[in-house]
Amino acid sequence: MTQRLVQKPEGYFEIEPRPTSEELAAYYRDKYFVADHGKNPYAHGYTDEELAHKYLQPAETELVWGRPPGRLLEVGVGEGFTLDHFVKRGWDASGLDFTDDGLMAFFPELSDRLRLGDAFALLDEVIARGETFDLVVCNNVLEHVIDPMGLLDRLRAIVAPEGMVRISVPNDGSWLQDQIVRRGLGEPEFWLAPPDHLNYFNTDSLPRAMAAHGWDVVEHLGEFPIDIFLLNPDTGYMRDRTKGRACHFARIAFEMGLWKDRSLEAVVAFRRGCAQAGIGRNQTVYARPAA
Repeated sequence: MTQRLVQKPEGYFEIEPRPTSEELAAYYRDKYFVADHGKNPYAHGYTDEELAHKYLQPAETELVWGRPPGRLLEVGVGEGFTLDHFVKRGWDASGLDFTDDGLMAFFPELSDRLRLGDAFALLDEVIARGETFDLVVCNNVLEHVIDPMGLLDRLRAIVAPEGMVRISVPNDGSWLQDQIVRRGLGEPEFWLAPPDHLNYFNTDSLPRAMAAHGWDVVEHLGEFPIDIFLLNPDTGYMRDRTKGRACHFARIAFEMGLWKDRSLEAVVAFRRGCAQAGIGRNQTVYARPAA
């Protein structure tokens, strides 16, 4: 079946036709369990610098938050580094995910803080109980779900009036990616990745979507634009996958150097500039409920 991109009123794009909830659940079940022959897909090694880099995101989040610890919910816990950071910093932190594979591989001691199941159903339960959180973290989830705007609405319902949400998604359909295609260094829409990614946001459409669903964006950041390496045929990792690892470690080295040799504030300033320029392989908005 031919799939196409369809622009939504909020400005972002969706893949259509879309899978059903049952088809998507079966896809991820097969991806995580069948394809890996029962092995934990998270059971691979990281370098020491990669492990240290995983704490950059929660450190950035805490800096942007800028207030004492409170109550935190992470939607999509993954490997658990964010949850670990905030628990150690004195937050009342918990999370939701459809699997505990990642958390059990790295932080099994945090398993009692994780609720398993469908994120929409679990959030509906949280809303029904009237629970609210000071900070909600939702990293690289919005691009995967069938109803991304429904997810934003649910998050809006559980963030306290003076609270904040962190939403992180890939920056897809960017001007930089267009340049890569125009220069013959990438195939048209090389960034499409269905059925893993069903929704596509760039640095213009993500803030627009947030505003349309009751959020005031207070900070917009772009992570290191690793796709800049695609402008150089010698580092073009899309054409030669063996080059991707070196590009990845160059990104890690840059961000860790900026963080440790300069400051966390310097990282945020760099990332703010990336978002303003419309670049960054991933982008993040911090937003508060609109009045």
